[in-house]
Amino acid sequence: MIRAAASTQPLYRIYSRPHSLTYGQGRNREPTNILPRSRAQKEIERNPELAEGYAQLVKGYLVFLNLPWLVMGLGIIVGGTRNAFDYLDPRGGNVYVMMFHVTGFVLWGLSIYWIYFAGGAEFLVRHPGAMNIDVKSPLVLKLFYGLMLLAGIAGEIAMWLLRPPVQNFG
Repeated sequence: MIRAAASTQPLYRIYSRPHSLTYGQGRNREPTNILPRSRAQKEIERNPELAEGYAQLVKGYLVFLNLPWLVMGLGIIVGGTRNAFDYLDPRGGNVYVMMFHVTGFVLWGLSIYWIYFAGGAEFLVRHPGAMNIDVKSPLVLKLFYGLMLLAGIAGEIAMWLLRPPVQNFG
């Protein structure tokens, strides 16, 4: 067992707490940090009618981008999983791990519908600064999003087929 000092907890225990590894990385994600105010503010100053759209984006980001992490946090807090690494092994059959992945699949489905069929790509192009890249064409955004989806699907397939040795992590 690795110990930092005689009076501290084992290192693997520190990283299995919801407030350390899992949530520590996202601790400063407030509405102003999800969609940096400076990027949105510049565009709102140029075109004030975009303000409502940016407000919708922030609300959407707050709700939808946090759902998987809330499911993960719940699993860790109630003791259903040992740590964040358990979520890399969906074949283990853990209910919390399965719900995390199902939440991701549902969000993928909703995002596919929004981007490709409900005008989401056009909405994002009309609201520059909503993403870290500046995309001027809805077609380019749809192609880029498709590429990101393929990478995510490849990651899911790898987790389901290769079964990473997560028991070695904690």
